Amino acid sequence: MSQQAGNTAAGVPQADWTKAFDAQSQAAFGQAFAPDVVLEATLLTRPIEGRERVARVMAVMSNTYESLEFTHQATSGRRTYLEWTVLALGGLQMKGVTVLVRDEQDRITTVAIHHRFLNESLLLSEHAGQQLLDVLGPEDFYNPAPRTR
Repeated sequence: MSQQAGNTAAGVPQADWTKAFDAQSQAAFGQAFAPDVVLEATLLTRPIEGRERVARVMAVMSNTYESLEFTHQATSGRRTYLEWTVLALGGLQMKGVTVLVRDEQDRITTVAIHHRFLNESLLLSEHAGQQLLDVLGPEDFYNPAPRTR
């Protein structure tokens, strides 16, 4: 039996997703993903596609979190629903739900991450945009600069 990582509450089994967050590693996330994985998230303005890009985003974001605990899990068919709490950016407290969809080989094909609440999500999105300019553009995240029409 493998040792349970420190990021899961009692009753939440360890799996590739929770282990990747514990490792905070692009390689660990990449191993869990199908080549054509799609990431949809509250922090993004549009979906991100592809194993390398999504793994990079997840690695950067996992390193932004000072603490993360997966508190509840439910599975229905190929979908897994994970509730979590997180502390980020020097004390920003958030909660959320992640939905994972898997293929026949048990690889993650879709990740949908829903953060709560709006103000915290906007701050985290802006921060993520600054950290991920090597992979994504500023238009992929919240930008408080005035927009022209």
